[in-house]
Parts: sequence; C-alpha cells; structure tokens
Amino acid sequence: MVSFDKVGKCYTREDPNLGKIRSLDPWAVNNGINMSWADETGAEGIMMVNKTNCNPYGSVHGGILGALADTVAGHSLVARGRVVVTQSSTLDYLRPASGKLVRCVATPKKVGKNICVVTVEQFDENDVLLTTGLMTFSVVRTCEPYVLKRKESAAN
Repeated sequence: MVSFDKVGKCYTREDPNLGKIRSLDPWAVNNGINMSWADETGAEGIMMVNKTNCNPYGSVHGGILGALADTVAGHSLVARGRVVVTQSSTLDYLRPASGKLVRCVATPKKVGKNICVVTVEQFDENDVLLTTGLMTFSVVRTCEPYVLKRKESAAN
C-alpha cells in the first residue's frame, strides 16, 4: 500500500529511480508519473520503464503511453487555470518505447473557455521521438493557475 503526503497542492512519493515524485493527482504518483514542471508554456513529465508497464514484447504498452500523454497534457492546462477532462485524443506511435524512461512534453495550442487543445511528444532517454499526439479537453471549471517550477539542475 502506498501512502501519500499532501504537500501544498502536490502529492509526493519517494521513488528509488526518480527521488521525490510530485504531481497534482495521486493516480499519476501511484503510476510512477513524475511531473518535472508545468507553467504557461506547457508541461513535462517522465515515467520510468519497468516490467509492470511493458507488454509481452518488452516495450511500453501503448495504453500506458496514452495515459502518460493524457496526464501531462492535463497538467499543462492546470498551469493555465483550467480543470479539464479528456474529450478526444490521437497518439501516433512512431517507434517502440523501451529503455529506462519515457519523457513527455505537452504544449497547449488553444486554451479556451470551454475547449483546450494540447500537442504532446514523447521521447526515450536518448531524446529519440517515440510518439506525437493531439489532445482535446473539455473545461470543467477554472481554477487558480498552479505552476510547478522547474527543478534546479545539479550544475546550478
């Protein structure tokens, strides 16, 4: 059983591969999705690849990649003051996802009163493009924008 500590608006959990995972929702934290940052320009999250999220062929299950894209895209809109639910999504799988991690970058293209559109791209640890996608969300309500600041690099 995983226990969550709520720190401000972020749930956190320690992960041996990532350190402290932070997210706005416990589902993402429990499924190993680490939100790296979210601001007015978009959002980025990563997920470690392990046996529990791979298919029988050893690559990440396509549904898991879809869930990662949906989660990161949704968080990009919370940073813009929108609480949303997915209306539709298209994810083009360009190559199998394997290796140590998958990184997802979401960029809002339209942030409207009722509808928001976000593009997503997913990469492996070598920055090889794995998927591209387009997500459309229905706005449930507005909220105070919640920005998740980028972590300082070890070099700084």
